[in-house]
Amino acid sequence: MLTTLLRKTPAIQDPSLIVETPKHLGWLMLTALGMGATIGAGIFAMPGMIARQAGPAGIFSFLLTGIVIMCVGVAYEKFASKVPSGISAYSYVYHSLGEIFAWIIALGLFFSYSFGASAVSIAWCEYLKNALNLNLPTFWNGSVIDATGFHFGVNIIPISVITLVTILLVAGGVNKSAKLNFALVCLKLVLLTIFLIAGIKHVNPANWTPFAPKGLAGVMKGAALAVFPYVGFDALYTFAREAKTTRDTQIATYLCIGLVAMLYVIVMLVATGLAPCFINGVENSLFVGNEAAAPLANLLNAAKETWCAKFIAFGAVLGIFNVLLVLCMGAPRIFRNMAEDGLLPAIFLKSKAGNPVWGIILNGIIVGSVAGFVPFGQIANLMVLGTLIAFMFVCIGALKLKIVNPFIGLFGTIGCLTLVFCLEPIVLKAYLAILPFGILGYLLYGRKHSKLAIRNNN
Repeated sequence: MLTTLLRKTPAIQDPSLIVETPKHLGWLMLTALGMGATIGAGIFAMPGMIARQAGPAGIFSFLLTGIVIMCVGVAYEKFASKVPSGISAYSYVYHSLGEIFAWIIALGLFFSYSFGASAVSIAWCEYLKNALNLNLPTFWNGSVIDATGFHFGVNIIPISVITLVTILLVAGGVNKSAKLNFALVCLKLVLLTIFLIAGIKHVNPANWTPFAPKGLAGVMKGAALAVFPYVGFDALYTFAREAKTTRDTQIATYLCIGLVAMLYVIVMLVATGLAPCFINGVENSLFVGNEAAAPLANLLNAAKETWCAKFIAFGAVLGIFNVLLVLCMGAPRIFRNMAEDGLLPAIFLKSKAGNPVWGIILNGIIVGSVAGFVPFGQIANLMVLGTLIAFMFVCIGALKLKIVNPFIGLFGTIGCLTLVFCLEPIVLKAYLAILPFGILGYLLYGRKHSKLAIRNNN
């Protein structure tokens, strides 16, 4: 039984078992795909939540997380060269640690991509309402958890945008999607420049005092939340098989992490300088509630930069759209890879113009359902946990195969594990409650239909 659970895929797969994918993505497009999922999910959606935990010291939260992710990035980049037919953490763990761990990672990546896309679609909804001055009935704004308990609702706008993204991906191809993503990344860089130019003149250094209102514990909790945008980094590696060369993937890795970390720090510094995170010990309303999903426009409004705030809000409607595009492209590729290995039904192998059709449809249904009924904060935390578990196992696998410097591998592993325990305890309990059902799915289907099992029996 133990031998079965720990069986591993070869570094070089039999070409007949792999769905042919075009080698059409250079370093620029790969960097844009990585940044497409990170600039938006992090900069447009998370500053409010991190400011509530760490205050202005949230810049250290971003820096700490950036260092950990850079170590993880080294492990990913080494695996991309060693396992050229693999994609993302799932393939790398399957090759290094074994089948059961790969299945667990796949479950974690499901949290990352599906819950990540759901959370971002809710943030997108907040910017849309801000840009168009939409006031929907309370029920159609989704479920809410407050001091009086849980109030059920349907968040109709996120459901609608996920439906639109799913239709676009099924109808179009990967090449068109990548070009659209590149254009939207350029738009977001312009938006961030406008925010910084408009906001920096209103920065009041007094708002940075106290700098760390909740101390080291707050900084660490902020660092755990700062993992949220970096699911886009793993998304970059779901396209690794479509890269022109491994060198393109390597360049894209370090550019994506370095540029994104720098932008996070600068934006967080300006945002917390525009308004105090706490007023007389109470959280500033600009950083609280669902509106924390759209703080940049709110902060500019409070600074009387109304025109810029509207422009940021309206532009972010388009800018965050490509975060959804990349996340909804990533998960179905993992489904396809699992189907190649026999761990999922062969229906997930079916592709149209490079995009796996049935994986995209299933992912759209799941993402839309979660976004429609679950509050933003709870989704974001679950997504962070799935990402950290995937990153941690990739570092462990890289250490086992001795393909990274031991210090880098250990720092990445310990850093991810530390951030896991900085999340809210209920998130860990929810994951541990769901995990047995995921393993049961493997035992009932994946273990029996695994291509490795069939090959070994023959």
